Amino acid sequence: MTTINVRKVFVSITVIILVFFVAWYFSIMYFNNSPGLYRYTVDIRGLEDFTSGSVTDILVPLPQRNGQPVFSDDELQYKRFGNWTSLIVVTKDGKMLSFRTTGRNLTPIHAEFSKKYRDGTVIRNITQESLTPVLPLVHSEYSMLKAVPDPARDYSSIVYIPDTIRPLHSAGGTISVSLDLIAIEGMQHSVNGKVYTVQVSERFPPAVYNAIPVLVHISEGV
Repeated sequence: MTTINVRKVFVSITVIILVFFVAWYFSIMYFNNSPGLYRYTVDIRGLEDFTSGSVTDILVPLPQRNGQPVFSDDELQYKRFGNWTSLIVVTKDGKMLSFRTTGRNLTPIHAEFSKKYRDGTVIRNITQESLTPVLPLVHSEYSMLKAVPDPARDYSSIVYIPDTIRPLHSAGGTISVSLDLIAIEGMQHSVNGKVYTVQVSERFPPAVYNAIPVLVHISEGV
């Protein structure tokens, strides 16, 4: 085989390898995806120090995406969390998630909901795509979050604790409400999307009841 033929074979093999590598790389780039995710966790503590009437409803905000609820009514309603049952209720401020019990001696609430979006999700305005109802930012004297509120992103929402509950002890008791929403855009064509954490963390002293404004704090990352 002449030197020229050897060179032609070498060039041909190199081109084939290069084409294969490029095709493999772009196929990995195109197919390397992961789903978007919304995960909503509700923790309400201190309720064991209270008693109530025959029916008690505690209301918290609902996650929304693109102006619509993240979870369907069927995905949220009639789920059991200890002594509590989840329900969708309509208030003057819009739909909210209720936890209902018929026990007079109350117990803590811990609930978690999650939903994957196979094709990912694009979050264009996290303030409008997090927890609803969305209200103008007001000062919350009960917030346990250390971060300074950002008027450009943070806002207020509502937690409802009925005035039918009463402390079991004369010293009263506090109720802490922690809401955590993780919103993940996922990966599309090997490009990671954004991740947002939306938090409510409040501690209410005795006699702070009914519709209570709470601080909703938004940060990037988990």
